[in-house]
Amino acid sequence: MIRTSLLAGFASLALFAAPAMAQNVSNISNTAAGIGNTATQSVTTMQRGGGLFAGPNVANVANTAAGIGNTAAQGATVLQRSGGRVPFGGPNFANVSNLSAGIGNFAGQGALVRQR
Repeated sequence: MIRTSLLAGFASLALFAAPAMAQNVSNISNTAAGIGNTATQSVTTMQRGGGLFAGPNVANVANTAAGIGNTAAQGATVLQRSGGRVPFGGPNFANVSNLSAGIGNFAGQGALVRQR
């Protein structure tokens, strides 16, 4: 019983002493919905991961015009960089979507994604 408690204590100490696995997450959305609405957005996000066990860099960018006569315009720049030449560095993910649904809608989007 004492041995189990000691092992649990050492395991907890090892977890607390280990470097944290950090991650960068950006969720960006622009929506014009209903009748005759306009939504305009310009955004830049920079994500940089580092360390031996760095987590991933994740960016989700969405632009939507839905309904009747709506306009959604978005400009997005996503810059992602992993921590260099580390054996367990996290990956870079970027999802960009543009949707126009309904009658007389316009969804315009310009997106630049740079991953290193």
